[in-house]
Amino acid sequence: MKILFGIQATGNGHIMRSTEIYKVLKQHPDVTQLDVLISGGKAQMGLPFEVNYEYKGLSFYYGKKGKISVLKSIGKAGFLSIAVALWKVPFKEYDLVISDFEPITLWGAKIAGVKRVGIGNMYSMTSKKFPKTKGTTLTKLITKMMCPTKNKIGMHFRKFDDFIYYPVIRSEIRNAVPVDRNIYLVYLNAFTDNELLKCFTSSSLAHKNFFIYSKTATHPYIVSNCTVMPLNNETFTSHITECSGVITAAGFQTVSEALYLGKKLFVIPIKKQSEQISNAKVLVEMGVATSTELDADAIAAWMNNVNTVQVKFDDDLQNIVDAILNAPHTPKRRRKAA
Repeated sequence: MKILFGIQATGNGHIMRSTEIYKVLKQHPDVTQLDVLISGGKAQMGLPFEVNYEYKGLSFYYGKKGKISVLKSIGKAGFLSIAVALWKVPFKEYDLVISDFEPITLWGAKIAGVKRVGIGNMYSMTSKKFPKTKGTTLTKLITKMMCPTKNKIGMHFRKFDDFIYYPVIRSEIRNAVPVDRNIYLVYLNAFTDNELLKCFTSSSLAHKNFFIYSKTATHPYIVSNCTVMPLNNETFTSHITECSGVITAAGFQTVSEALYLGKKLFVIPIKKQSEQISNAKVLVEMGVATSTELDADAIAAWMNNVNTVQVKFDDDLQNIVDAILNAPHTPKRRRKAA
């Protein structure tokens, strides 16, 4: 079986999750070829496998105060690169196309009539059983337009439907022994480094030590009680294992790993991002602290609260791979001649 695996590289969570799926697929006896296409930008934590195709594609860009900049995202979208990819990538040579919410591969497979499977957190929101929040309907429409497929593998903190699985937790995290070294991990890419430093060096937080993972830093540097770190898989894994708590957006992978490790968790969903708003709603129901703003006083109050939430997610990785490989394929029906 020849497989093309499309990965959205705008978020490092996609790379972490897809790496685990890639490893299992690579060892499967029925898989004779496994190629990778990435789009949306270079993953900052590195790619532990060969990339066969790389295109600019679509990415989210942020303005100030944790908001998505719609105009900036559209202005920097690689529409020409998408058109080139749809023309050049030999989709018809593959038996199966998998997409971790990567649009080029799903549209290419759809046009070529190749079996396709989409995986990701956002597919969970297409379930009628998923909790409704503001923007859910729009997210369903965006998902259908960006990454069209009938074979959906959703992932979430809870199994709301039969096509929804638990998060893929990296083997490094599953095998880790959590400790508490009185440090806090900060991963909030919707904010600039200056905004984060202003918050975490403020008087209410100056007595704590923070490791801030930055989307722009090229080397570590220290400002007062904060160490700003470039994104790196090894150091990130070390810090999330050793920290007292995690302060992050309401994305999926980092939140899932923090929950699995039983780390105190403070979540700030990206504004106007309905997927993250929905994730935050579910997390609140689970007992996780959330906020709509980067607020030093709110974070300080959270630090003084001893409550933590731990979820030892079952290992669904093999179930997810089985669902991918066993997904049905219904070729397009040709119209009969009149």
